[in-house]
Amino acid sequence: MKVLLIILGVVVVAAIAFMAGCRILASRSTEATVGLTAKLPGKIAVVYYSQSKVGNTATVAKWIAKHTGGELVPIEAVEAYPDAYGETLKAAKKDMENDGTRAIKSVPSLDGYDVVFIGSPIWYGTYAPPVAEFFKTHSFAGKTVVPFCTHGGGGSDRYFADVRKACPAATVKDGLTIRGSNQVERRLCTGVTVHHTEDDVVNWLNAVFAATAASATTGSAMDFQTDTSKTKEGKAVTIKDP
Repeated sequence: MKVLLIILGVVVVAAIAFMAGCRILASRSTEATVGLTAKLPGKIAVVYYSQSKVGNTATVAKWIAKHTGGELVPIEAVEAYPDAYGETLKAAKKDMENDGTRAIKSVPSLDGYDVVFIGSPIWYGTYAPPVAEFFKTHSFAGKTVVPFCTHGGGGSDRYFADVRKACPAATVKDGLTIRGSNQVERRLCTGVTVHHTEDDVVNWLNAVFAATAASATTGSAMDFQTDTSKTKEGKAVTIKDP
């Protein structure tokens, strides 16, 4: 019995130390160590849909807004998706089988903005239905659109192509793909080999802005895209943004 208690004590102490170490790792991994070296001219909006206010897409959107000075513009569904993962998939599939959209709450006009970042989780290979409704009800003529997305393993799939189709009168820059589940796994202290951080977003922003400046100088199209995951070719993976 005494031996059992000693072993149990060692396990508890080790677990506490492990969790503490994970918290330190998580806090360090999300601290930006690089800064923005350039910025797109004009007023910036960072529009995003996230299944929850602390979800992966929301996290990336906040990092973008923090470093660009852009205004956060969340997209919210009038009827929120269920909390249960399976039920969310069923509801999203139903939306996709209809017209692909889902009614959203009022979103401010984009008339005063020059640059619009647009972020979404990847559901059924593209942006979520609330984002589809946002595209349907807003004009992007004459604006610069910069898309970004999060996913849990299926990659960006046709997301960027669909954004371009939805904004035919805008200048659409290639964007950023983040494997969102890594952020969640990091916070839960599970083992992952790639940890995407705020630095990844800042480095991407610098590349986008530098490419834009070069394009303005040379008159050529110089888009930049970072896909931080391995896309499963030929497979549209359904992902819920946590």
